[in-house]
Amino acid sequence: MTGNTDRFMKFAPMALTGALLLGGCQGSGTPGAGEKVPEGVVHQVTPEDTAATHTQTPVTGDEVVLLVNGLGCPQCSTNINKTLERVPGVTSVHVDIGSGKVTVGLGSKRKPTPHQLSEAVVDAGLTLVKIER
Repeated sequence: MTGNTDRFMKFAPMALTGALLLGGCQGSGTPGAGEKVPEGVVHQVTPEDTAATHTQTPVTGDEVVLLVNGLGCPQCSTNINKTLERVPGVTSVHVDIGSGKVTVGLGSKRKPTPHQLSEAVVDAGLTLVKIER
């Protein structure tokens, strides 16, 4: 029995470290017994606002503000930052966890579509509900 205990004690810290590094957002997880999981800011918008996030017409201007539901922790911020930076035409990303808003800088030549931005937000595990220009 001592051999199994020694093996557990040897690998348990590594497993815990891996779980911490690879763990999901607390806002999207399943709560444990009696535990409430925070969900971040939830924006109230119209169905028309949400429908506009899926259009194929490129956005205009030098920046847009994305209202994102589910943005509640630093890992969410990192995820959305990295996915939006991969969208062609995006030059900068600033995430405000407290307000649930993401300001996206746009290049002068190529502009992304709302649908492209929405897909990136979904890839980050969140929901784009409105784009403000």
